[in-house]
Amino acid sequence: MITLFEMTALLMFLIILYIYIGYPLILILLQFLLPKKKINKKEIFPEVSLLISCFNEEAVINEKLENALAVDYPRDKLEIIVISDASTDRTDEIVREFEDKGVQLIRQDKNLGKTCGLNLAVPIAKGEIIVFSDANAIYMPDAIRKLVRNFYDEEVGYVVGEARYRDRKESPASQSESAYWELEMALKKMESNIHSVVGGDGAIYAIRRELYEELKPADINDFVNPLQIILKGYRGVYETEAICYEESAGQFKKEFKRKIRIINRSFSGLLRVVGVLNPLKTGFFSLEIISHKLLRWLAPVFMIILTVISFGLSMLNIEIFQWSSLLIGMFFILSYIGYLFSEKYNVWRVFYYPYYFMLVSFAALIGISRSLRGEVQTTWSTIRITDEENAGQHRSAKAFIHISFIILLCLIIKTVGMFTANDQLTEKVFFWISGMIILYGYFGYPAVLNLLVKYYKKPVQTGEITPDIILLVCAYNEEDIIREKIQNSLDLDYPSEKLKIIIASDGSTDRTNAIVSEYKGEKLILVNYAERRGKVSVINNTVPQLESDIIVFSDANTMYQKDAIKKLVRNFNDPSVGAVSADVILHSEETTFGRSESLYYLYERWIQEKESDYGSLIGADGGMYAIRRELFVPPSANIILDDFVISMNVVKNGKRLVYEKDAIGHERSSSSPNAEYLRKSRVIAGAIQSVMQNEGVPSIKQKGVFFCYVSHKFIRWMIPVLLLVLLSTSLRLTIMTGELFYLIALIAQITFYLLAFLDLFIAKKYRIRLTSIPFYFCMVNGAALYGIYKGILNKQPVTWRKFSREGGN
Repeated sequence: MITLFEMTALLMFLIILYIYIGYPLILILLQFLLPKKKINKKEIFPEVSLLISCFNEEAVINEKLENALAVDYPRDKLEIIVISDASTDRTDEIVREFEDKGVQLIRQDKNLGKTCGLNLAVPIAKGEIIVFSDANAIYMPDAIRKLVRNFYDEEVGYVVGEARYRDRKESPASQSESAYWELEMALKKMESNIHSVVGGDGAIYAIRRELYEELKPADINDFVNPLQIILKGYRGVYETEAICYEESAGQFKKEFKRKIRIINRSFSGLLRVVGVLNPLKTGFFSLEIISHKLLRWLAPVFMIILTVISFGLSMLNIEIFQWSSLLIGMFFILSYIGYLFSEKYNVWRVFYYPYYFMLVSFAALIGISRSLRGEVQTTWSTIRITDEENAGQHRSAKAFIHISFIILLCLIIKTVGMFTANDQLTEKVFFWISGMIILYGYFGYPAVLNLLVKYYKKPVQTGEITPDIILLVCAYNEEDIIREKIQNSLDLDYPSEKLKIIIASDGSTDRTNAIVSEYKGEKLILVNYAERRGKVSVINNTVPQLESDIIVFSDANTMYQKDAIKKLVRNFNDPSVGAVSADVILHSEETTFGRSESLYYLYERWIQEKESDYGSLIGADGGMYAIRRELFVPPSANIILDDFVISMNVVKNGKRLVYEKDAIGHERSSSSPNAEYLRKSRVIAGAIQSVMQNEGVPSIKQKGVFFCYVSHKFIRWMIPVLLLVLLSTSLRLTIMTGELFYLIALIAQITFYLLAFLDLFIAKKYRIRLTSIPFYFCMVNGAALYGIYKGILNKQPVTWRKFSREGGN
């Protein structure tokens, strides 16, 4: 059985080696062994129809038409037709401005896809030669002449020009796509010299008009149509001197979507024109299409099989597969690093080239699987359109990548352990890593932060100022507390003419609106949203209507001390300050865990004060924080942790978020462990969501802020997972090694959790810190674990329930 697996792995390896190295080497070798297939070229000027397909291309269509009208080809021989696939922007309007210059517009009434538009246009086109082009492809003046001269050879049925990227060095994604495309152009040139170039290019390729066959809506025209022409006995050539320039996708995620669409439609098209795979019909071209396209698309399947077998056999101490597993693992690690950083930072190519390779391979896997299920994409959208992504799908994909990397990392460490005859290496590595990170998160970071503040403290230049302020209170069914909140706000010690209070009611169904209406006037305004939409949508809809210098955000159940606003805004005297967070004191002695929670918040406030002294604290308290109005950046409508994202967006814009310990508010904490558990889980779900959507996450270039963000927030959010790792590895190492150290570590953890469990039974009668602190710790981290689950799988609704705390701590 092992021999069968070994042979399968060897076969997969040889196929992969052939796809990426063997086939190009065969083409290179044949360039020397076989005479170059000649093309009879001659300068001819047949009638040409230039078909430009577009959908919502208002950004580029004007430049494209100016370019088309300026090409070096007899104007009376060139027909220009723009096919609009039911564009909804100004594309059609712009095209009509060129009608007096002979440009024709064909518009589809519905968004049916590019292929349907070509089926409509080709029959009415007058040219002997049809040139297909995308709206963003800018031709060199002689491009059409260079294409057309190849049709003097009667064997030539289609001609493919050379599309180049003009933004090839602007981003890692552009550089990766350019490197890939350079390889593609080299293959196309060699294939053309031997027989025919495989496929066309939507940016620039031409065919004899009589060879066009009506295509199915799902067909990708620049791939299926050339295959049909090959089956008719013609050849396709690559014209390196017919040049156009276009922009790459520019972002990895856009390139990923584009590759899925292309491979999905191309694979389906190949299955429809399967005759090209028969060497008796198409000769050497069948080897080209199989090697260049079919096997390349299937390569991720071969890679998965090779990876699974390699890691499986490495566990059986077969040395060659241990080596291969390590090499595969290193490639995945490089790809993962590229995934983490290449979209935002210009990292080394050793990271983003592997990432791009994995991206394209995974796109091929998705495209083929959809095709086999009968799911073929017919409509299209330009990469220049910023469309609304499916946030849930993106979060799930990111979660899959991170989880896959963790599993792979475990396998790599296990392989290294077996390779070095250290069977416990995996467990020991994860025990020490998890333990050290936990200790750093709770004790190491505060110590490091305290040391940094001693040498790099940044005082805030406060001053007694009274800018115009709006106090914004978002409320949902707050009839029990809203009257007290209003009276508290009206009694604030701040110039009356400088302070306005806005109560934004998010579809309240109790007496909240009626109570607020009793106080309505010049100083207090009710903004009533009839339908409940969620707190962040209420904020996003309300803030643009405000005109004050400073906006103070408040929860309805947070009561301010009289001088709180004055203390808060005095920090804005410092122009480097963009946001200020207050000290909201919890009153929770009635609960079984109240003292423990209060201790936790004292600990948190100490950290926030030190972070503020160092530069910026990480996240504001939703109960009371203020920002400069012009620095407000609307969060996405689905954001859960609005206070965290809004305040951190200020920091991302280069301003400080500082802590004002003298601006004091009071708030009643949750009255039951269940309510506190759900509140904490909601906070962590929102935190995970903000990471996955990259909202409120500081740039790595903001070194100090990024350090604090990772140390204070990200590590803290991950601690419940690390606690599970620490417990499981302690148990395994105790069983595997019998060492006293791991036994003590296991007993200490079990004792701690038993004390927390005991508190469930004695807390109503006795308040003992020995049990209440472990209980609160376990409750918070259990809630965090549940929050991670909800955040990753998008299980947390954006509308909020009434909890006593909505802050991001």
